[in-house]
Amino acid sequence: MNLAGLDRALRALGPYVEDVVLCGAWAWYIHRRCSGAATWLPKEFTRDVDCVGRQSLAIRGSASLRACLSAQDFVWTPRGDVTPPVARFAWPTIESAEVEIEFLAPARGDGLQRVVELQKGVTAQALRDVDILLDEPVRVHIDDSSPLASELPYRGTFQVPRIGHFCIQKALIHSRRSAEQQVKDVFYVFDLIHRVNGLSTAVLSDVVAVERQWAAGVSALDQLLHQRASEPRFLRALAEQFPLERRPLVPYVEREIRTWLDQLAVQRAKQK
Repeated sequence: MNLAGLDRALRALGPYVEDVVLCGAWAWYIHRRCSGAATWLPKEFTRDVDCVGRQSLAIRGSASLRACLSAQDFVWTPRGDVTPPVARFAWPTIESAEVEIEFLAPARGDGLQRVVELQKGVTAQALRDVDILLDEPVRVHIDDSSPLASELPYRGTFQVPRIGHFCIQKALIHSRRSAEQQVKDVFYVFDLIHRVNGLSTAVLSDVVAVERQWAAGVSALDQLLHQRASEPRFLRALAEQFPLERRPLVPYVEREIRTWLDQLAVQRAKQK
């Protein structure tokens, strides 16, 4: 998937685009592309556009969310083995999808309810630890002066998680992810705290600022990075996320992580 797929998804969300928060890989990409330095980024990666919202969305105007998606030729397809199933919306077809939109929502109570209905005909996967992504998200406005203007035809506003919240959430879900997903998730975090990309201070400030509210999450991020920085095999897997001609050495990856952790420790100590 490339930016043409993201453009299609944003248009399809219509008036609901600011009722949800783009999470997952696209949130990382938007932060890097709109706020970071002009360093390496992949030209194409995921075709999945994950959107997290509250457990219900009010109807806006005369069109439901399902109608907006259908108007842009997104095709409903069920996912999972529960009833009702999680809704996934594929374009242009299910068999050869170039982009797929899936909705997430915070799990409530004992977490046994795995699917919630955001609106009639649009269900979401209910997950633990996505609440933080909805906490004061960042509004991204795309106009002709945006860094994405030449690549993304879409003009308008959408939301992504705060950069520190994004990193904290990756730590909170780490143990429930597959080995491949764990590497990818920590790569996103590493890329955001990597000083050359110009966002490490922003991540640090954001994480420290929310420690009182999300203390367990901040501790989880700290522990995760300390643990993974001590595992040469995992560090090598992180380095291998870069193309060969740009691949950093394993000691460099470890040093960047530990440098950021040292800065975090100093700032956390000042808060006590």
